[in-house]
Amino acid sequence: MAAAALRAGVPMGVVPMGTFNYFSREQGLELDAEAAVLQLLEALRAGELRPVQVGFVNDRVFLVNASVGLYPRLLAEREQATRKLGRSRAVAMAAAVWSMLRPSARRRWRVVVRTRQGTEMQEQEHEVTTLFVGNNPLQLEQVGLAQAESVAQGGLLAVVLLKPQSRWAMARTVWRAATGQLEGDPAVQSLACAELSVAPAGWRKASVKVAFDGERERMKAPLCFSLHTRPLWLVAPTQLEHLPQRDPANAPPAAAPPLAEPALAPA
Repeated sequence: MAAAALRAGVPMGVVPMGTFNYFSREQGLELDAEAAVLQLLEALRAGELRPVQVGFVNDRVFLVNASVGLYPRLLAEREQATRKLGRSRAVAMAAAVWSMLRPSARRRWRVVVRTRQGTEMQEQEHEVTTLFVGNNPLQLEQVGLAQAESVAQGGLLAVVLLKPQSRWAMARTVWRAATGQLEGDPAVQSLACAELSVAPAGWRKASVKVAFDGERERMKAPLCFSLHTRPLWLVAPTQLEHLPQRDPANAPPAAAPPLAEPALAPA
């Protein structure tokens, strides 16, 4: 829905219907569906719009995160658990812990990074079980990553690389993530960047399984992660205590579109 609204140049309204609702929570929206609809209608009547930073992996939009490696498997197993046990945060967390403690395949990736717009690309190689790209400051802040602030300021994505490790070491990493201390974990490397290209190193693979905002799809390598040059406009109150504070110097220049009928999306 976000991709359709962006292509059409129309604002988007959100009603939270997910498990963790990171997007709605980051934007300070009501989490109860009925209250969210009333809030959306009030903002629509008042003509209130808010710009949202949009990430891309190849030609797919993501507002929260995109990843390769362990995370796509985690989402698949979480969906299986949800179908059997029902949708709840407890079920989702238990399924995630189970997935992360199981043995994970490692892969060497060729990573090309542009740390900020206008700087040169830097090429590196990393052997990891997961490569995660974040576009949601709240999710990054909750696991304790310093890049949450960079993403909140606008114009940057967060990249998290998880190195191969034993089951007990992975349990330590899971605990640190759950308690907001992931920054100090020796198996985790993180950075902020404006643009990122990744591909399997040393051999060619026609496609790679990618997870983005809860969806999964096979994509051709290299995978190119970037930010759109203009924001997605969200129909939401602009006078809230908790709002993402973007640095105007980093935000892409764009004028708010005329307020038409918004595209409605669960989030």
